Amino acid sequence: MLKGIIRPISEYNESDITRMYSLMSEFYDNTDRKVFERDFYDKDYCLTLYHETEGLVGFTTQKLLDVNVNGKIVPGMFSGDTIIHKDYWGSTELFRVWAKYWFEYAERFGEFYWFLICKGYKTYRIMPLFWTEFYPNYKTETPAYEQSIIDAYAQMLYPDEYNKDTGVIEYKTVKDKLKKGVADIDEHLLKNKDIAYFCKRNPEHYKGNDLACLAKIDKAVIKKRILGMMFDND
Repeated sequence: MLKGIIRPISEYNESDITRMYSLMSEFYDNTDRKVFERDFYDKDYCLTLYHETEGLVGFTTQKLLDVNVNGKIVPGMFSGDTIIHKDYWGSTELFRVWAKYWFEYAERFGEFYWFLICKGYKTYRIMPLFWTEFYPNYKTETPAYEQSIIDAYAQMLYPDEYNKDTGVIEYKTVKDKLKKGVADIDEHLLKNKDIAYFCKRNPEHYKGNDLACLAKIDKAVIKKRILGMMFDND
């Protein structure tokens, strides 16, 4: 059985960080402990996923951000390093806890966004699986306002590496990337329009490049079946 919990970054100890870094190293190439710790402590919160006997088996970090879009302050949250051990792929616990926390948090604002970067199709597919509206996607052009938000977040976080023309963060130094066999894309997977679109928009994802993406954290744009699963106790 899995259980997830969100805590401030300051509440995690060295043992926790060592376990998280071990998970990253198991599924990513080009990892560096110092870089991992620097990125970890730059975040505000971390959601950790625990198995009753195996201990910590997954995590995702989050950072609160405000960006100025055409003179308007737009609040949001950025997801950093995220990994779940492959033995627990398919579990919805991490997303359930994430959604309960951040959707309730977002209700304090009239407008609140999730900014995420995707170097693998599994991360990108979270959006079409759960959201009715997200960007970019194969069905429609990204509206100018949402594109401005994406650009603002990406330029704030990656000022020297974000390519505004492609919407991709093209790293200038060696970057962590998914190990071969973790999220490989074959001809069968390319039949899925969302996966094919992700590959088209981020053709060098295998190098570790990230596609900048955006989804509004609002129950109105979550698929109905997901609302029942994630918020059944509301």
